Amino acid sequence: MMESFVHFLMISVLLMVLVFPTSWVLLTWVTPNSVIDRYVRPPHFSEFESIAYRYFPTSLIRTNLFSLAIAIPLARRIRKFGDIHKQVPLWFNVACRIYMYCVFGYSVFCLTAMGVIALGIKLGYLS
Repeated sequence: MMESFVHFLMISVLLMVLVFPTSWVLLTWVTPNSVIDRYVRPPHFSEFESIAYRYFPTSLIRTNLFSLAIAIPLARRIRKFGDIHKQVPLWFNVACRIYMYCVFGYSVFCLTAMGVIALGIKLGYLS
C-alpha cells in the first residue's frame, strides 16, 4: 500500500511540474484588464505594488492574490477587496476557484504528504 502511495506522489510531482506553472501563467495571462485596472491600485495595493504587479514576473503574485481573494473570504478582507468575487467576470471567478482549490490545493496536499512520508522514513516508522 505504501509503495502505491509513493508512486502516486511521484506521478503527482511530475504533474505539478507541468500543471501548476502552466495554469498559473495562463491565469495571469487571461486576467481581464478591467480587473487589473480596478483592483491594482490603492487602497488594495501600495503605490510600489501597484506598479510592480502589472508586469511579469511579479504579476504572478497578483494572480495568486486575486485567486485567494476570490476563493477565500478571509483573504478578501485582508486586502480590502470587498466583493471582488461578484465584480469579476464569471469565467474568471470559476477559473480562480479551480486554480486555488484544485491545482494549488492539490500541490499543497502532495507536498505535505511527501513531507510526512520523509519524516516517517527518517524516524524509522516507515521502512
